[in-house]
Amino acid sequence: MNINLHQQKLISNPLRMKIIFLLSERALTAKQVADELGKSAGSIHYHIQQLYKGDILEIESTNEYKGIIEKYYRAKANQFHLNQTDGVGGDEKQSSRGTILSLTKEELQSFQGELDELFMKYFKKTIKPDELTNDRDTYDVSCSFMKLPKEEES
Repeated sequence: MNINLHQQKLISNPLRMKIIFLLSERALTAKQVADELGKSAGSIHYHIQQLYKGDILEIESTNEYKGIIEKYYRAKANQFHLNQTDGVGGDEKQSSRGTILSLTKEELQSFQGELDELFMKYFKKTIKPDELTNDRDTYDVSCSFMKLPKEEES
């Protein structure tokens, strides 16, 4: 899903990324999300409302239960791309991919190793390009790992 800077700020939170991931798998109420994540219902409700107002989540269905309307939320996407154009004709000059992950040290090392292998796979194609394909563009591709502060407990 293409997003703007405001939406990027909304999803740049580890807890919100977990909420988005859960809601990309299936529609849930705020209470169900809170139970899944072991967080308070009030905290999760706040984050869900922010994501809903930011057009990251949608209400898939509602259900009346004991006089209370339950809203089932669903994420519109689980991958987001920040729109960045040069302002001339709308041609995309830069695109970015990213997410927030909670990893152990071992998982981080494994991820970095797999990423190195992926970089090498495509780097080799630039050294010995396929003769049938001459229309290659050059890209600066990078990936950064920045340790974030621990999630606040709610």
